[in-house]
Amino acid sequence: MAEQDAAGPGARAGGASATPGGAAGGAGQTAGTGASAADAPVAPRRWAGYVRMLGPGIVLALASVGASDMVTTLNSGAEFGLALVWVFVVGLLLKYGLSEAIARLQLTADRSFLSHATDAGGRLFPILLLIAELLVGLFFGAGVASITTLVVQALFPALPFWPTLLVLVASAVVLLWIGRYSAVEKAMVGFAILMFLGIVALAIGSLGDGDAQRTAVGTILPVYPSESPIAVLSLIGGVGGATGIMAYTYFVQEKRWSGPTWKSVVRVDLAFSYILVGVFAVAMTVVGAFWLYGQGHTIESNDAVFQVGDLIGDQLGEWAWVLFLLAFFAVTYSSLLGGFQGIAYVTGDCLRVIRRYPHQDEPQFAMSAKAVEFKIALVWLTVCTLGLLTVERVLGYDRPVTLVLVYAAISSFILPILAVLLLILLNRGSVPASLRSGWLSNSVLMLCLVLFTVLAGVQVVETVRGLMAV
Repeated sequence: MAEQDAAGPGARAGGASATPGGAAGGAGQTAGTGASAADAPVAPRRWAGYVRMLGPGIVLALASVGASDMVTTLNSGAEFGLALVWVFVVGLLLKYGLSEAIARLQLTADRSFLSHATDAGGRLFPILLLIAELLVGLFFGAGVASITTLVVQALFPALPFWPTLLVLVASAVVLLWIGRYSAVEKAMVGFAILMFLGIVALAIGSLGDGDAQRTAVGTILPVYPSESPIAVLSLIGGVGGATGIMAYTYFVQEKRWSGPTWKSVVRVDLAFSYILVGVFAVAMTVVGAFWLYGQGHTIESNDAVFQVGDLIGDQLGEWAWVLFLLAFFAVTYSSLLGGFQGIAYVTGDCLRVIRRYPHQDEPQFAMSAKAVEFKIALVWLTVCTLGLLTVERVLGYDRPVTLVLVYAAISSFILPILAVLLLILLNRGSVPASLRSGWLSNSVLMLCLVLFTVLAGVQVVETVRGLMAV
């Protein structure tokens, strides 16, 4: 999506221009890790090398897919059969465009994404994103930790809720607290194998005889349900999250990929990531279509997902029920681990940049999984997760509806903000020609800006209606 390389195959972007925070690539160190530039990895030039480098994209895929995406895709299959698979494809292509653009920005210099954002307004964008991420962190953990615990209890009914939940949350926090990105990446690769092989196996197992299956096959031609345009827009924005897109830049930084020579590696890594997400979305749609379409079922909550597992188990046998729950566990726990990691990176970096600006690019203030701001964000996530669950389950209070509505409205603007930032930052003359946005990338970013702004507007309308009804 970038223009042709005019900087030479070995050119580095880090010294392209000075910034308000100073040249991040100076003094022979990378701002992201503080490591010597002489020890930096060398970008491969062959496909075999690209494949060996796959990793950050897998983490992005696992962090971006959660229980809500299972609900969305299963319900799409239940209501429309296979007719809306094209919608997921369009949404993933747009998010690939956003991710590819933000990754190119990361390659331009050894600075974090939020540090780049200060070039377009000082502390403004970090403050806006911090507000959104604090609200995301307030509500994210409680829901995903609770559903992960329920999945474990379905597999092992004798386990009590609270001790199981504490073990699951603690295991994720401890793994992240250690501060080794490579350990998280290896764990996520294992969950990816379990999740995607399990989901695909269930989709293949669904291809049996029966009236429902034959009816679902009849929906394979793409359609646009004119009576549900908002549902279509929501599906486009539904699979794969905004925080994960931003967090990918920190995975790249931890891997110490920097400069134009890594552009092809990043593109292949991201393509693999969104292919994985696409396989998940299509496979779950197939499961929903072949088991639920034409029978009046709707999937509107996490509890309904368990009912789908029971239905599959009744039809295919206990092995299918166990496989479904194992895949469901892989989806939810990897979402917990990857979500905590991504939110901690973005929230922590917002704190770091706001606090250190304009000196945030000095090596001693580098952002990484070992940074104090990352750990502060982890503490925030843990306290919010356990605190909100305690309020809901022990004290019997419902989740504060007003805050949830405000959170949904504010977080819906993250993707449009990203699109605006990337349109500004990747079209500057100081960006190396090989990493600068060309007409195709700019077109995709403009389309993302328009589409996700419409989605944000729809969310604001829904929020206002909800607040008036409270």
